[in-house]
Amino acid sequence: MDINEKFTKFIDKKIEKYDIVSIPSIRKYALPAYHIIAFSEASTNLSKFTGLRYGATENIEGPYHEYFSKVRSKYFEKESKRRIILGTFTRMAGFREAYYLKALKTRTLIVNEYQKALKKYDILISPTTVTTALKFSEIEKLTPLQQYQTDILTVAPNLVGIPHISINIGSIDQLPVGMMATANLLEEEKLRKFVKNI
Repeated sequence: MDINEKFTKFIDKKIEKYDIVSIPSIRKYALPAYHIIAFSEASTNLSKFTGLRYGATENIEGPYHEYFSKVRSKYFEKESKRRIILGTFTRMAGFREAYYLKALKTRTLIVNEYQKALKKYDILISPTTVTTALKFSEIEKLTPLQQYQTDILTVAPNLVGIPHISINIGSIDQLPVGMMATANLLEEEKLRKFVKNI
């Protein structure tokens, strides 16, 4: 049994009436738009951790750029460095228009599609992930891109800033399967009631 089959069986059993809705931009654009925006924000937010006022400190020696590089090279993990580099690149002159600003426009497109769907429906539901939880040994074999792709179903609500919640709906091979419920802005109470009644 796969995730989709488990999810479909669960909603057929628990939800009396539902429609299948498509939000086309999520599949195609949500993941790249989310990561471009998130990396750009990470790059900006982490720039204060130079070792002078915030973050780990070292003896101040040599030119500022050397000290700054030494502190950030030593104390940031590989993923943080990757996000800083990619985020800085997407906001650079000459690339900002092609990446960052385009990602912001894409987010607006996704917001509009969600709003259209949530005018008709109180709650949108989907599987939380496309696979069950991965073992640590499996995660180590994934490339960074493959790791980012595991977020494909959860990034869209985060990207547009609407409330969502994931609940356990059973398991496959003793690994949990989740269902994500999403509501419109400021409608957390609808989510709470929906989950309580499942």
